[in-house]
Amino acid sequence: MAERTSTAFLEKTSIMRHEDFFVFAETVPHIVWMASAQGDVEYFNREGLEYTGEALESTLGSSWIDLVHPDDIETATSAWTDALAHGTPYEVEYRLRRHDGAFRWHRVQAVALRDAAGEIQQWIGEATDINDEREGQARVRLAERRTAETVTLLETLQRNAPVGFGFIDRDFRIVRVNDMLAAARGDSADAQVGHLVKEVVPTLWPTLEPIYQRVLATGEDVVNLELSTLLPGDGDRVHHSLNSYYPVRLDGEIIGIGLVVVDITERIEAEEAQRQLTSAAVGAIAAAVEARDPYTAGHQRRVATICRAIAAEIGLTDDEAEGIELAATIHDIGKLGVPLEILACPRRLAPAEFELVKTHSQIGRDIVAGIKFTWPVAEMILQHHERLDGSGYPRGLHDEQIIMGARVIAVADTVEAMGSHRPYRAALGIDAALAEIAANRGRLYDDDVAGACITLFRDGRLTLETLEPPSRQASTSTSGGTVGTGGTGGTGGTVGTGGTGDTGDTVGISAVGTST
Repeated sequence: MAERTSTAFLEKTSIMRHEDFFVFAETVPHIVWMASAQGDVEYFNREGLEYTGEALESTLGSSWIDLVHPDDIETATSAWTDALAHGTPYEVEYRLRRHDGAFRWHRVQAVALRDAAGEIQQWIGEATDINDEREGQARVRLAERRTAETVTLLETLQRNAPVGFGFIDRDFRIVRVNDMLAAARGDSADAQVGHLVKEVVPTLWPTLEPIYQRVLATGEDVVNLELSTLLPGDGDRVHHSLNSYYPVRLDGEIIGIGLVVVDITERIEAEEAQRQLTSAAVGAIAAAVEARDPYTAGHQRRVATICRAIAAEIGLTDDEAEGIELAATIHDIGKLGVPLEILACPRRLAPAEFELVKTHSQIGRDIVAGIKFTWPVAEMILQHHERLDGSGYPRGLHDEQIIMGARVIAVADTVEAMGSHRPYRAALGIDAALAEIAANRGRLYDDDVAGACITLFRDGRLTLETLEPPSRQASTSTSGGTVGTGGTGGTGGTVGTGGTGDTGDTVGISAVGTST
């Protein structure tokens, strides 16, 4: 617009009478100037003088060059010299100094006025401020460059990142997909673009459709959703991925869904292999303990089964339940450090012998402390004889100082120990075991854990008979001993139900209860 206005102005002024030109020039809102045929400036209009803040005499001749930005002088003067030499129009852009010292871009143009013989008599020129226009153009160019850089970056990431990227429209049609994501289905990216998602992954569509609908309806992200599926050409191998879905907006409107898919198959397989290895190692350790102590053979496995059921009943996650079950499987590993003649002793233990038995919690913790379990197995082993009121061992912990896994093992350990045969007594039965738990829930045993255990057995979902049977069963007491609350069983092992829940191998010693 500025260029067309300037051209029209010059065309109009070039045909004016001399006196009319000056009247007109003093009324226009931009700089107007006049120069001799040799290029010396002879006139600046009022707008030009006010803009530059200069007096007329300081702008005449070649002094106008002082108004040009130092970096633009060469451009301005060489174009002016060329116009004078050839009589061609002067058209150039450069920065002029304003009265406040700021330099602003101008489009400067001039045409020659000729006489009847075609000889140049004067030059008439004007300068229009185009600074805002140029800055706008620069912003547009910068924005275009940044957009191009962003697009290039995204395309590079899509091509080379070890992550699947995609975009689907509101009809769930694939608009863009990178090679990584397309290859998971055995196709190229071009082969999938334009197809509906349900055509590309029909087995996953029942899972994906409600997720897509939710993202479009709520505008909320769905992040790190784990999905598993079989892929074409890879047999029975199950592939696992973490999937995130993001609403894509344009001018505030959701136009589709962005997909980010991370293949975690190898990680899951490695974790499963590690889990199986850990399970096998734990099983071997448990077998070693039970082979050395035939009277408690199978005890740890039965405690682990009870623990898994209790963990599920109180709402722990599968992962938490798995960790507790694993710890329970080897909770008595510390008995490897206790003399066998004490473990299998068919009489009441002396206080010194009992203190030696109590060391098995710490020994067990020390044995497994260097193994990098996913769960706090060593701490569960250490704490499984702690009681809420502080009467347990080895550290006399109270309440929240005892971790949940140890609380679960404590209850399961007590129930299994009282329900199974020991060398110093016959099995007491599930009713006696549950009575012990009920009588001391909230005092010795975690209230929720105790309640869950009681419910599981009362409802018949757990029974001592359906647990893995011990390798040695006995249904009667030895030497005619009697069983009761505070009575004696076997040849001297005392049974009590109000103690502090200690070692079942020495039930009732010092009135400390019922569990192994």
